Amino acid sequence: MSSLFDSTAPRFLRPDDVGRIQRNQRRINVQRAVGIGRRVALAVVVIGIALWTYYRAQSDKRFAVKTIEVSGAAHTSRQALNAVTSAYAGANLFKIDIARVQSDLRALPWVSRIEIEKKLPDTLHIRVVERTPWALVQTRTGLRYADENGVPFAPLSPEVGDPDLPVVVASNPADLRRCVQLVRDLRQRDPLLYSRISEVRPLAPNAFALFDRDLGTVIYADTNDLSEKWRTLYAIANAERYGRGAIEYADLRFSDRVVLKPVHPITSSTAAIVPARSAEITN
Repeated sequence: MSSLFDSTAPRFLRPDDVGRIQRNQRRINVQRAVGIGRRVALAVVVIGIALWTYYRAQSDKRFAVKTIEVSGAAHTSRQALNAVTSAYAGANLFKIDIARVQSDLRALPWVSRIEIEKKLPDTLHIRVVERTPWALVQTRTGLRYADENGVPFAPLSPEVGDPDLPVVVASNPADLRRCVQLVRDLRQRDPLLYSRISEVRPLAPNAFALFDRDLGTVIYADTNDLSEKWRTLYAIANAERYGRGAIEYADLRFSDRVVLKPVHPITSSTAAIVPARSAEITN
């Protein structure tokens, strides 16, 4: 006699236990809720610890600034730096506004950029990057150093800077920048010719009047082939034995010749010719 139910029948053919499935689902939901609760509690604890640490650091006297280290200042006096940084001594290291410190120090004439590092527990390290003077500028108050952008920033002083920098005489900022750019280019590309310039004046629209300290004369020039033309001028001056002060002026603005005018008229109308460059001597 066969049984109504075959115990060997596949499990998926057996009737579902709906009650057991519901109990399992409730248990899973409880476990999920407990897991979420634990994560939330852990997050609250972490945030609480962080807030406690933050407020403790903001009020703890151990983080009051006791040491202010300054490096990189060659032309800015320690007295001038102390006058600014002393306002931050004793302040909480975490409360110091770095941008404000940088702004206060950039007000000093020689300061170009400020880098600041906070060192726990009580030290503020300040690195000063100073301006590089490229020229001296004639102003109403006397000679001042000018930076790479042609901005006058500090008066000429025997204690700092380079007193042999070329003097720029310009009436407006655009001409000043143009003259300083010429000085920078010559200093970087042709240091020998740069060393011979003692004064620069702008000429419209894009030329310059340069005083050559070796020849003792004014040279009119633009930036086109300036180094080559200048050397041609020196070759001519050497060939004609023009000493210092013997040339009234020289003009290098022409593309195919170098023009110069001697202080005293000459009988000959020709001069030594440098290859690929002609010379014209006017009386």
